[in-house]
Amino acid sequence: MTSTRNLDFSLLPNIESMDMFIRLEMDVDKKLKEDDTLHEVYERAQAALMFFCKASEEKEDWINSAFIRAGLNEFYSLEDAARRDFKKSIKKSIKNSPKIRDSLNPLIHLMYLLRHANVHAKVSSTKVHPVSIISTLGEKSHEHSYGAIILESPILEDLPRCNEAKKYYKGTDLKSVADWFDNVQCVFGVGEVLRRGLSAYCRELLKSAKGET
Repeated sequence: MTSTRNLDFSLLPNIESMDMFIRLEMDVDKKLKEDDTLHEVYERAQAALMFFCKASEEKEDWINSAFIRAGLNEFYSLEDAARRDFKKSIKKSIKNSPKIRDSLNPLIHLMYLLRHANVHAKVSSTKVHPVSIISTLGEKSHEHSYGAIILESPILEDLPRCNEAKKYYKGTDLKSVADWFDNVQCVFGVGEVLRRGLSAYCRELLKSAKGET
């Protein structure tokens, strides 16, 4: 009997601002830098972040799609990286690193499914979406306009291309997280949303490495 993977929608990030620097969320970035055990996890997280942030309006759509796809692959590789890091460095009382599919965070699952869909079924296309942001750097606030990169087709069209989406998830859950993603990526771009999901999984790995639940 196939078991449905449970999702907690209260864990979805509230994306009302974006970091001006290319880094994981500040608390995660600081802890991973200081941690002396999750070396490969940090390296691969940095690689995923680099790819997510390389997509820009100056590049052709196929190049932006390639960057997003590469970032999702590096994100997916964190699971194996964590397993190796845990085996080398984590105390024996903590046997296994948390798998992506064991998370309750809907965004982490969405990135997992998008990675599989992009590798095994169809490459997601991108487009430029005009946005305006308010910068608070300096003494005065300034409004800036730029073209944010977003995934073009509705996400819900791509998810069923992954067999796991149909096998392990409720249709209502997939629609809810897809609708959320389609809306929130238009605020600062898909890279910012994926940065939050990447940070969320790294945060779960850090907690597990310290024996926290």
